[in-house]
Amino acid sequence: MITLKIKSMEIYGYGKWVDHKIDDITNLQLFYGENEAGKTTLMSFIHSILFGFPSKISSELRYEPKSSSQYGGRLFLTGTQYGDVQIERVRGKANGTVTVTFASGEMGGEEWLEKILSGLDKATYQALFSFNLAGLQKVQQLNREKLNRYFLSVGTIGNEQLLKVADKFQMEASKLFKPNGRVTVINKKMADVESKRKQVKLAKEKNSQYMNWLLEKENLEKELISLREQRTHYEDKVFKLTQLESNWVLFSEMQDIQHQIKKEQLEKLPKDGLYQLNHYNQEINQLKLTITQQQEKLHYLRDKTEETRQLKVFIEHRDEMIQLMENLDHFQAKLQETTFIKETILATQHQFLREKQQLGLEEQQAIPAAMTEESRLKLNDLQAKQNQAEQKIKKLAERIAFLNFQQESLGDQLDKLEKRLWDNQIYQEVDDQLKKSNHEPRTYNKIDKQSEQKLSKGKLINLVIGLMISILGLYLSNGTGLVLTIAGLGLLFYSIWSIIKKKNTPNKVEEIRETAYSFEEYIQQTEIRKQWREKLAEIDQVILELNEKQVQFEETENQQVHIEKEFQSWKQIYGYPLEYSTSDLMQETDIFEAIREKANSIYEKQTQLSQMENEIVEWKESISYLQPVIFVDWNSNMQLIEGIKQFFKEVTADEENIKNLIRQHKEAHQHIEQLIMQQKEFEQKRRHLLQTVKAETEEEFRKKYVLEEELTTKKARLNLLEQQVGEYSTLLEKYRDKAALIESIQSLKAKLYQLKESIENKLNKKIKTEVALKNLEVGGAYSELLQEYANLKSETQILVDEWTTYKIAAELIERTLTEARKDRFPATIRDTTYFFSILTNGNYQKVFLKDQTITVQRKDGTLFEAAELSQATAEQLYVALRFSFVKNANDLIQLPLLVDDGFVNFDHQRKKEMYQLLKSISEDIQVFYFTFDESVTDVFRKEQIEML
Repeated sequence: MITLKIKSMEIYGYGKWVDHKIDDITNLQLFYGENEAGKTTLMSFIHSILFGFPSKISSELRYEPKSSSQYGGRLFLTGTQYGDVQIERVRGKANGTVTVTFASGEMGGEEWLEKILSGLDKATYQALFSFNLAGLQKVQQLNREKLNRYFLSVGTIGNEQLLKVADKFQMEASKLFKPNGRVTVINKKMADVESKRKQVKLAKEKNSQYMNWLLEKENLEKELISLREQRTHYEDKVFKLTQLESNWVLFSEMQDIQHQIKKEQLEKLPKDGLYQLNHYNQEINQLKLTITQQQEKLHYLRDKTEETRQLKVFIEHRDEMIQLMENLDHFQAKLQETTFIKETILATQHQFLREKQQLGLEEQQAIPAAMTEESRLKLNDLQAKQNQAEQKIKKLAERIAFLNFQQESLGDQLDKLEKRLWDNQIYQEVDDQLKKSNHEPRTYNKIDKQSEQKLSKGKLINLVIGLMISILGLYLSNGTGLVLTIAGLGLLFYSIWSIIKKKNTPNKVEEIRETAYSFEEYIQQTEIRKQWREKLAEIDQVILELNEKQVQFEETENQQVHIEKEFQSWKQIYGYPLEYSTSDLMQETDIFEAIREKANSIYEKQTQLSQMENEIVEWKESISYLQPVIFVDWNSNMQLIEGIKQFFKEVTADEENIKNLIRQHKEAHQHIEQLIMQQKEFEQKRRHLLQTVKAETEEEFRKKYVLEEELTTKKARLNLLEQQVGEYSTLLEKYRDKAALIESIQSLKAKLYQLKESIENKLNKKIKTEVALKNLEVGGAYSELLQEYANLKSETQILVDEWTTYKIAAELIERTLTEARKDRFPATIRDTTYFFSILTNGNYQKVFLKDQTITVQRKDGTLFEAAELSQATAEQLYVALRFSFVKNANDLIQLPLLVDDGFVNFDHQRKKEMYQLLKSISEDIQVFYFTFDESVTDVFRKEQIEML
């Protein structure tokens, strides 16, 4: 059962995430997104809120947002030792300002957060509860020895970090000293010390007293070593006996359980006795219930054997019914054919009427007969006349349009020339003056023209002609009439425009202004008058021709109207729709031929339908005896057919059912007798089962099994206690009485006190000897040698102390791993075996420790050390060890497990097994899985996936 978990998170600003909230986080929460989607940023956010933002000098990314001034966010936790809490961290000094808010509303800071996290720091959390692909890939880089130690470290401590530290210490120690080395620092110093020692020894040999004291000092040192070893031995023994005394309650409990097991001696009970008893009782009760049900079934069968009214009619007309059913399919096909013919007639009639409408015929109008040769010749003649009239009208309309255009063009030219003409009086005066002066250039007074424009005759004629052409076109109401209407309206509008234009020309005598005309202007005016007279003659000719063409146009239109009336009369005589044109009727194929054939087809099908309906009426009369028992609409043939089939099916089923009921009645009697016999057999087995354990009643039988279960529980507790005492089992056999144990402890402590006094005396004696030696060593060359020797020893000792520190630290780590294995390693190995079996789909069924080496057993019995596994299998073993540690450490540290695409290199089957394992792990600890693998969307529920 999960206790501590992250329920939701709110990001104020962190990397790419700004004002983002994730609610309803599940026990197994997947964060899916492509590269650069923000998965690693989200993982870093969780680390930062719990343990603080990375410092600015740190190599870790701070993920300060670019688009927001806010930095930080908050996490909502449930199931902590303080209940529901909210952890908020924002920008501040050092690692940020954190605020812990409890459910009661109280608030705290870093000290409360440290308590909630059980004193865990960021590095340890990342090492134990967070791993990725790099952790898996590193397995491949280790040799045999390192790989085994690596797995041991992960399995016991949960991470390889301690192992790295131990290796680092060993490496540093190797740099200082190697047993067979020469170039290392301590090896060189030891050589120097040995050389200096020999020099000192030669100097010391000259003094006999010095040698005696030196010998005494060495003896004292040996005695001290021996005494200290004895003290260590007694201290270790006292420690073990003290531990034995502190755990004496467990030993007493173990002795009590052993005594109770010996006291309660039960006869051997069947292993599945309770199951057998419950089974017999269940079977007996079930048999009683079945017997009751079978007896009720007998009463029901008796009531169901009576014949129904339908069955009586069937039996009376059995032969007729059999013959009817034999021919029913044939008759049903005939009914279907009748329905089909009706539908075909109806559809054909609808189509027939639509085609008549499309051809322009009324619903009741007769179809025109096929066209005779005489009528076709008459139609050809009318068509030829129409074509001739249309061609002539077309040519006349084109000529009239051309003449109108020519008239308009000439009129524009005349207008331009008239604007340049002088007034006749001015022109006559200038002409007279020029004649009088023998055509010499002189100056004249220029008077503006005074003209009075009148409507020309041609424009009035155009106006009348345009009006007549428009009226004629409206009267004809066909293609030619449309052309005439447009041409007439065009001529009409042009004439009106010309008249309005002329009226707007100035028609007044303006004030005479003094100006001069030259001889050249007079010559130019004479030429303009000549051009004006020529254009006036041309426009008169055009108007004359235009009047002639318009008269011809009117005559041709009258002729066309006469031909159209004759064609309409012809269509009425032969029954053709009036809107048909000659081209429509002159097609090679007769457009009414198909509809005539369709009318004949409708008549033939109606005749066939009438015959078939008569046959149906006769058939209904022949089966009238079924009318009282078949309740359908007899006017609906298909309902009647289905009713007959259903009736035959029901009565044959009823007849067969009665036979079955009689047979079932007999079988039910036999079944009841068999059930009674079975009931007696189970009751006999139940009595025999009670006798085997010497029990008179079921209650006494069950009490014996309750007592047996209690003894089994006590035996399990005894086994657990024996495992816990472990190494103290030998001492326990020796000290069966606590008083003797305490007496032994006191005796050992007394010996330790005596040893301590002896060691102190020897030390005092050794110190006095060393003082005497130092007095002899004062002065002369000997003193210098001794000083140099002491300096070398001191320098060497410093290096040795450093080397010893590294070696002891590495040894302590190794011992820590060993002690951890004793504490949690068995449970870790059991869970590893279970997880590893799931991940390998049962190919590997056991993981155990053999000679301090992680060993796995394949399902065929073959054993492999960790170094012998393939890369993929080694990665699976790593995952199994890591997960099993997290599970077994859950009672100490409860924080979510973060996995960043750790299984991207797994194949499809391994991923599937990995996802199943994640689901299993998430039952005990919350898991956050960050991935870009699309396959997760097919494996996990939608509410478990957060799309980034």
